[in-house]
Formats: sequence, structure tokens, C-alpha cells
Amino acid sequence: MRANADDQYDEGMKRAVVACCLAGMAILVGACSGDGSDDTTTTSGPGTSAPVTSLSGASTTSEVTTVVPTVAPTTTQDPSEPPEFPEYTIVSSEEGEDGNTVVILIDEGAFSLTDIDLANILVDAVERFPPILTAYVVDDADAAVAVLAAEPTPEQLELLERHYLVRLEDGFRMVFTGPFSEVPPDILGS
Repeated sequence: MRANADDQYDEGMKRAVVACCLAGMAILVGACSGDGSDDTTTTSGPGTSAPVTSLSGASTTSEVTTVVPTVAPTTTQDPSEPPEFPEYTIVSSEEGEDGNTVVILIDEGAFSLTDIDLANILVDAVERFPPILTAYVVDDADAAVAVLAAEPTPEQLELLERHYLVRLEDGFRMVFTGPFSEVPPDILGS
């Protein structure tokens, strides 16, 4: 008798599981099928050439939207155009075994210099006048002399404090000085 009750219980469970599965499939099919009308719209999004597709559901009020991300236009500088940074002159160059030591004088009229301007000047000088191991960048002719002094006078030290801007060490390390002394050291080209 116990076996008969277990068989009836197993048979009832099987029917319940099958009924639940069928009901779940019916709900899934109903949700996916829609109402038969064509609720798909395709438009072009702003600034894109790819379509943006929107689908409306039959039984819901929410809308599913596929958005194609836009890519901002890029600009490139013509390689024949020189980069925009202050003009400079190499006023001193001394050859060494591992590279030259140079003094770079930024031409008069360069106002509102930034650390990026100074880095660009060093990059340009290293590329155009290799091999440069050490470089001193100043914006005053008297500072160009003072930066090479073995024992600068107090007047030269004061001049360097205002006009000695950055130096290149070991051909790659930029150390900002004078008015830019708060800018942390950086690696050339980083």
C-alpha cells in the first residue's frame, strides 16, 4: 500500500513539474512574440552613420533601445607644420663622451610659458640636435652665461632664480627650476 501511495505522489509531482515547465514556456513565448504589429523603428542617431534601433514590447510600457556609441572626430597636425612652442636658440654646446651639454635660450617675446612648452622645447632640441645628454633652458642671455658658471656670484644666482627654467639630465630626466621649481621632475617624452 505504501508503494502505491509513493507511486501516486511521484506521478503527481511529475505532472506538477511538467505543468510548471509548460506554463513557464508559454509565458516566455508570449513575452517574446509581441502583439503581431511591427513596433520596430530605425533612425540615425546624432553624429553617427550607424542606425539606432528601438523596439517596443507588447505587454510592457518600457522601451528597449540599442544605442551605437559615437566616436568624437579626431584632428591630426600636418607633420610638415612645426609644433607650436616658443622659438629657441642653442647658445652653447660642449661635446662629451655620452652626449653634448647645451644651453638653450628661449627667444625674447615668449610670454606665458608652461611646463608643457618647456618639455616640448627639450623634445624638439633632443630630436633635432642629437646627442644631447644635458641641457639648460633659460629665457635671458645673461642667465645663459650664469648657468655654466662653476661658482656663480650672488647676482648670477638671483638671475638664475628668475630665468633658469628647466634642465635635462642623463638625456631623459627633466628637472624644473626657478619659477617652475614646484613642477615635479618628469621623463622626457612621457
